[in-house]
Amino acid sequence: MLKGKRFTALVLTVIMVLTLCACGNNATNNNTNTGGSAANTPTSSGSATGDGDTATSEAAKTYMGNDVSDHVDLTLYYVGNEYGDEDMIFEAINKVMEEQINATITFKAISLSDYATNYSLLLAGGEAIDLIYTSSWCYYVDEAGKGAFLEITDDMIKQYMPQTYETQAEASYEQGMIDGKLYYMPACKIGYGTDNVLIRGDLRQKYGLEPLESIDDLYNYMAAVAADPDSGVAYAYNAALNGESLQDMMCVVNNNMVSVQNNYFYYDYTENPSADDIFFLYESDEFKDFAYKMKDWASQGFWSLSAINNQTDVKDSFLNGTSAVYIENLGTCGNVANSVKASNPEWQPEIYYLNMDNVVFAQYDNDGYAIPYTSENPERALMALDILKNNPEAYVTARYGIDGYHITVNDDGTWSQAANYGTWSYGAAVSWGLKNTNLEMNQDNAFPDQLAIFDALQTKAITNPTVAFSFSTTDIADSWANLTEVYTNYIPVLQLGLVDDVDGWLDEFYRMADAAGLEEVRAAIHDQVGSYIESH
Repeated sequence: MLKGKRFTALVLTVIMVLTLCACGNNATNNNTNTGGSAANTPTSSGSATGDGDTATSEAAKTYMGNDVSDHVDLTLYYVGNEYGDEDMIFEAINKVMEEQINATITFKAISLSDYATNYSLLLAGGEAIDLIYTSSWCYYVDEAGKGAFLEITDDMIKQYMPQTYETQAEASYEQGMIDGKLYYMPACKIGYGTDNVLIRGDLRQKYGLEPLESIDDLYNYMAAVAADPDSGVAYAYNAALNGESLQDMMCVVNNNMVSVQNNYFYYDYTENPSADDIFFLYESDEFKDFAYKMKDWASQGFWSLSAINNQTDVKDSFLNGTSAVYIENLGTCGNVANSVKASNPEWQPEIYYLNMDNVVFAQYDNDGYAIPYTSENPERALMALDILKNNPEAYVTARYGIDGYHITVNDDGTWSQAANYGTWSYGAAVSWGLKNTNLEMNQDNAFPDQLAIFDALQTKAITNPTVAFSFSTTDIADSWANLTEVYTNYIPVLQLGLVDDVDGWLDEFYRMADAAGLEEVRAAIHDQVGSYIESH
């Protein structure tokens, strides 16, 4: 499709060896390619350095040959919580945007506590939005199927995102296509779709427990914390919103399931799957067992019975000492562990990966940015995205913070936390969809557990047989929308064990799902998976 195709195999090999991946936050990427790293971060002039850079012409006001004479204001929505220094960060990014493409960006956040209800409403509301974060977990398939996102073609990338056209790996596009078309610009970074557990080592030792190796060990730790009135924390796990991380770790990965449509349809891992292997997760015995286990954990007070309405980020709860467990991707856990080591070393943070005996998959992170159909400046939006993903100053500012204030970029290309780190942190939400291996840096003091787990995962990682499959909902839009609404109303509370009668709740969910059009959706995904397998 793109020029990057000619070196896709090389990029895949290099990235697999060099990157330590996270859904949004990696403190360590094992990326030794510093030629495009922040070690070469330009000065405040905003002009990037490197062979591929061509700054905006002041005389003609062009960006890579594109006319940018007219100033435009762009609007970007990201999903995630705000940081204290966001005004400073966005001002620095906009300085680069003004100089490079004669534009400014207004950045707006959709909080993690609100995105499930507000994301689709925002897109349907008609606001002129130029860029919006999306992902497999954040309605990419749903909204693309509704026509909410513009198609991003090969020619558009070549003309308006020339730096991305030159460097982004073909496989990252293939994994994001729906019916052969791309509706967002994906991140270019290999990741492991796995959750890790960060705990308080001081509490584990207080209760005389061995280092964690299994889900049962996690249970014993959380039970001990919950039973200890002197633990110093509010809850063993101050859960919020839903229990998708618990579900992924305990139900999906622990049973070697492979997703063909995030949160809905899976198959048990096999090298040669068929459409007949696909099942609806919530009809499986494994999910029912998980739901019962979550009810048991909730009843023991592992988390609040009002967790579904908790507005506090789970990461913040661990950092402020109100939670004894944090579950996230490896990079994020490593970053949080380093912060704890600096602020509360007596907590002795420890990271564990509890599914090491299960299958581990490597694939490109599916975070990215889409252009809504309401955009009034889609071409300039693509240019802005090209800069955010490839201009060292803009990228490092968004992804890490301001050099000398939030972080320090060291001479060897690594980075360190500076005095104001925390008011903007590595992997802030606005950067989730921008990830670019070529500009990632290693932290100078990466957390040891993180490095050990990464090495183990990298050794085990294999390719998901259906990694490039994307489900199209175009022909079943009504049934899909109805099923999504039913899912939202019934499943999150089951994931946190917040129902009195698991069987009764599931029976009602099944009735509502059938009425919503489950069978039509099931038939469509069977047909599409079958066609995909035949063509691959």
